[in-house]
Amino acid sequence: MHGGTGSSNRADAFAELLHEHHRGLFSVVYSLVQHHADAEDVYQEVVLVLWRKFDDFELGTNFPAWAAQVARFTARDFLKSSRRREYCFSDDLLESLIEAYKKRESDYFTTRARLLEGCLDKLSKRDRQLVDLCYAPGQSKAAVAEKVNRSLDAVYQAISRIRKNLARCVKRGLAAER
Repeated sequence: MHGGTGSSNRADAFAELLHEHHRGLFSVVYSLVQHHADAEDVYQEVVLVLWRKFDDFELGTNFPAWAAQVARFTARDFLKSSRRREYCFSDDLLESLIEAYKKRESDYFTTRARLLEGCLDKLSKRDRQLVDLCYAPGQSKAAVAEKVNRSLDAVYQAISRIRKNLARCVKRGLAAER
């Protein structure tokens, strides 16, 4: 599939992305299939398809969205071909379910992104600068530590604290909107 060292790096990237997003991906499959054993089978098929198509995926783009689209199509194909079902969804109903799920998924991320942006705006100038530096493309934590004249450990601790505070802030925002 891949050759040389790049093969190992791509495989590692795939494994890391899949590990990070496997719960959400399984949820997509289960929400469409609605039967745990079938969802496990379909999920395994999704993983195989993702791996086969991983060369087409551009690292740094939205893996969850790409993987969810593959999962939706794989689940749809499973439901269409399933002979074990007493009923089968029509193509129109299946497409409606997929569209509704995509909208809900989009709303989910849009809401959280909006709340996160508001929480980032509430950070102190020093914390915001650290976040901006740490998450700038191609920026290593060691380079950031040197720029801000702090130890590498201090940078990691500060980022960990900031991320926890941001997560709490987003949760509070979600609770307030309900």
